[in-house]
Amino acid sequence: MPTLQITLPETLQQFALGRVAELGLDSPDQYFEQLLEEDRCRKRDDCYMEKVREGLASGPPIPVTPGFWDKIADEAEQECRRTVVQ
Repeated sequence: MPTLQITLPETLQQFALGRVAELGLDSPDQYFEQLLEEDRCRKRDDCYMEKVREGLASGPPIPVTPGFWDKIADEAEQECRRTVVQ
């Protein structure tokens, strides 16, 4: 796995180490991985909500069939996957 080295001020380093201990994690790597995954999920959710807003503003309502929402969710997920780095 590639390595990423970061430099933190002493106060943030101590905070990060404290959070590692509080959360019962094995290392700061796990803490930062968790933070990054949470951020990626927020970005994905923001993308989904933007698609919902676009849809609401796209025109008059249309009838939907039982598979309609599954199709819409699949299309939105595919588009958001292209937007959010995996």
